[in-house]
Parts: sequence; C-alpha cells; structure tokens
Amino acid sequence: MLKRSFRRLFLVGGILTLITFMSGCSMLRGPVYPDIIYNNRQPLISVTYEYGEIEVRLPLNYIGAVPDNISFEVYAQGDTVNTIISILQEAPRVFIVYLPQGVLDIHNKSNIIKIIPQDTNFQPVSIRFQGILFGRIQLPRKSIQMKQLIVFGKVFLNKNNSSLSGVSVSMQNFDNVIKETTTNDSGFYQIAIPGEYKYAQHLRLVAGNNLIFKPFKQKLDFSQAFRLNFNIGVGPSATLEDPLYLTNRENVHFREHPDIGSETLFLLEAGEAISVTRVTPGEYHGSIEVEVGNKKSVQMYGWIYRSDVFLLDLNNIFKKEGGDDSEL
Repeated sequence: MLKRSFRRLFLVGGILTLITFMSGCSMLRGPVYPDIIYNNRQPLISVTYEYGEIEVRLPLNYIGAVPDNISFEVYAQGDTVNTIISILQEAPRVFIVYLPQGVLDIHNKSNIIKIIPQDTNFQPVSIRFQGILFGRIQLPRKSIQMKQLIVFGKVFLNKNNSSLSGVSVSMQNFDNVIKETTTNDSGFYQIAIPGEYKYAQHLRLVAGNNLIFKPFKQKLDFSQAFRLNFNIGVGPSATLEDPLYLTNRENVHFREHPDIGSETLFLLEAGEAISVTRVTPGEYHGSIEVEVGNKKSVQMYGWIYRSDVFLLDLNNIFKKEGGDDSEL
C-alpha cells in the first residue's frame, strides 16, 4: 500500500511539474509566425533580393598648383539638376564615392561627375561615364589645372592702320618664350598659356620679331583677369613724315649735334624709325618718337650717322628668310 501511495504521489507531482514547465515555456516563447503561403504551382519558385553598391574610383592629376578643396557632384542619366551625391573634401589623389545599386544609366555615358575646385583660379571639369548594376567603376585619370591665361587682339601698321598677317606674336617670361603664334589673314592673334603664370612678375607680350621694325613689347598683368585684349601697332606712326629711315643695328647713337664729341641723347634699338629733315655727307638730321607713358609719345630731334640707317620701304617690312623678302 505504501508503494502504491508513493507512486500516485510521484505521478501527481510529475504531472504538476510538467504543467508548470509548459506554462512557463509559453511565457518565454517568441512570436508565432504564420505558415508559408505557396502558390500551389509546380515547380516551386524561389525569389531572392540582392542589394549591391557601386564603387566609383577617379584618379586625379594636378598640373602645377593644387587647390585646397574640391567639390564633387555626381549626376545620373543625364539629369544635371538633381545630384545623387555631393561631396566637399581636401583635394584627393583618388576620388572614391559609393552609390546605391540601380541609380546609374548602364547603357549610355549619361552619368556625370562634376569636379569643382573651390578656388576661382582653377578650371571646373566634367566627366561622363557609363554605369554598371553594382561593383567597381575605374575611370581614367583626369587632370586638374588652373584656368588658362589668354591674350588676344589684332596687329596693324601704325602708318596706315592696315592689318598685318604672318606677324610673329609670343608670350615670354623674362626672355623665355612660353608660347608663340602668328597673326591670321585678318591680323588677329590669340595665345593661351597655363594659369601657373598668373602672378608672374616678368610676363610680357612681344610682337614683330620677324619684322624690320623694333619689336612691340608689353608687360602683362593677369592678377585681376584671365583674358587680356591688346591691339598692337607696329612701325612708325603717321606723325613721322617721309622720308623714313630705320636703324640697322643695336645701340645706335642719336646725338644732339653733328659735331664730334656731341652729347648722345638716346641709344636706339635696331628697327627704330627716324624722319629725316636734313642731310649732310655723313649724317642725317631728323626726329624720332619717344614714349612718355600712357601710350603717348613726343618727337625728339637729333643727328644720326648715315651708315647706321637704311631707307624704309613699306612694301617690304618682313625680315629676309632664305634670301627672299616677304611682301606686305
């Protein structure tokens, strides 16, 4: 009887313990999810979703100076109004940006990266590229440089204001030629040089090295602008009367009197014009033009040796090359 009572007690206790355990588990159990719903079709189709990002890498090459900061703007599918992303950062060697999957045009080069240096001395540039669904896009290296410095204008003959074609025009730093060109049939010229010369102190424009006249020289100052317009007059002005002679060498003495030992007023460059008014067996007397500033000039009178000058022929003002004269 004792064994039966013990067994009943053990059985009742076990049942109570089991009920308590099950009740406690129900309190700890997580939320119940509904059964999977099938479409009852064969074969069963499994659909998965993938999310991938696009890495765009753009190496940069800086020509000359480097801007402190650059703004990068990314546009997609030809939309240049709404940016996908805009990033302002210190000038990097490689620009890296991560874009979400599916935003780029994968068929055409209608996606754009605008590179905008935060310095007005530098030239903004844009790059068009074709996108991918996801992965890495490696773009070719792009150069960043300062804006070009441009000087332009016309070259004409001071005597009659006629345009001159074929005249050499150059931009020089000290005596080093940076860029050189010649005027076209209308006498027009244009020269562009790298922006790194913007604050150069010895930059100048030189025209007419291939003419028999003294070359035109003008100091250039780009500190306040990127484009300068200079119309260049070469040769003697209309105020100098005929006959006109030109000096044939450098450092020609232009003296106050014809006497030996007379004071030298000026040392003239080759190609300087003199309007002759009197003639002696060995010398000419006449006037030259002397610049006094603000593009103004005055006439000074004096004497010059006849052996130091030659008669000017306006029909043949180009220097001889290979034995042939170039006609005006």
